[in-house]
Amino acid sequence: MQNSIAKTIILFLFAAGFFTASFALSGCSDSSTSLDFPKTALPMVLFKGFDIPQFPTAEGQLNYAKSGFPYPEEKKAAFEFIFHIFPEQKEQCGNAALYIAYMNLGFDYRFAKSQDFTNAILAYQKVIKDFKGYPHILVKANWYLGWIYCDLLQDKKKGIPYYWQIIKKFPDVTSGISSPVPWVSLVFPLPYKDEQPPKKKSQSKWASISLLEIIRHAADRTEALNAFDMLWENHRSTVATGLAINLMLQNENHRENAVPYIEKYLALNVANPYLVKEIQDNALAY
Repeated sequence: MQNSIAKTIILFLFAAGFFTASFALSGCSDSSTSLDFPKTALPMVLFKGFDIPQFPTAEGQLNYAKSGFPYPEEKKAAFEFIFHIFPEQKEQCGNAALYIAYMNLGFDYRFAKSQDFTNAILAYQKVIKDFKGYPHILVKANWYLGWIYCDLLQDKKKGIPYYWQIIKKFPDVTSGISSPVPWVSLVFPLPYKDEQPPKKKSQSKWASISLLEIIRHAADRTEALNAFDMLWENHRSTVATGLAINLMLQNENHRENAVPYIEKYLALNVANPYLVKEIQDNALAY
């Protein structure tokens, strides 16, 4: 997947440009995985036609697989090698499986073909079947199934249930920059220079972002409003809630339901100035 510096990052924007889902296929790691490579020479193993260095730990092997490769076939083999030598390390195997599933969409998912979508869906469904005891893996598999169906295939009836699965089964799993990527994170614009240090924000959870996605995609007004009620009740001090209010203000079917929450949300002082202005501007337009 090219080199680790030139990461493939695909951005799609919604909710007036404040929510960014970032997809990448290399190089990002959370604090649980060390980026230190052994200083001594590693044994090389011929696996599926490629010479792959064998690391002493599954974490090191996963980090190697996430690094840059000239050919996708070699990168896929590096991920599959983790299953071969560390089959008992389920967390790392699950992360590798998520990477492999996403690779079915090709270098750029915008050019994926029908069979690519089918292969990716089957791969993510297999992850759900094979890693039932690992919520951080399961939540990502469900997320990407929802994303593929709702955003790429425009089959929202099939996609939205995966977001509900996250909300019901994994309400407390936090999101953020973590392995494996692709990841989804709320991106904040740079603060004004004269601003005081921002208050500590509550950790974003996959459930809150999933509720936002349901509000964005649901054709049924009742379903969308129920999702917002849950978002306000359980995650009101998050950017996802502000994004939902802003999104609803731009939808004639939801505007009147969003208005009563504007001042309440802004009083929490959790939104950055840009999102605050967007909400206020859209409220004035209403």
